[in-house]
Amino acid sequence: MSRNVLERVLWQLSVERAAKERFRADAGKFLARFDLSEEERQMVIEFDVSALQRLGVNPMLTMGFWQELSPTRDMALYKERLGASDEQRAAFSAALKG
Repeated sequence: MSRNVLERVLWQLSVERAAKERFRADAGKFLARFDLSEEERQMVIEFDVSALQRLGVNPMLTMGFWQELSPTRDMALYKERLGASDEQRAAFSAALKG
């Protein structure tokens, strides 16, 4: 697991315009320059925020990444992807603790 690398990737994708543009143009090519496993690359490409958080990635980074680049940017869907209950979906949280 390369949590630190994943966090660096998500940070770049959340704040750097050029990184966002390269990711949108070709996510696989953008991610190829980072030392990530194929599974980790897929987590980013598929916006699998739940899996990223299970690996220990900072929840604020997963949320920022989602808000900046996910196809829908829908926070209800973000919470659903984290496995939120109806009650948890009604409240704000970048992470869900079980």
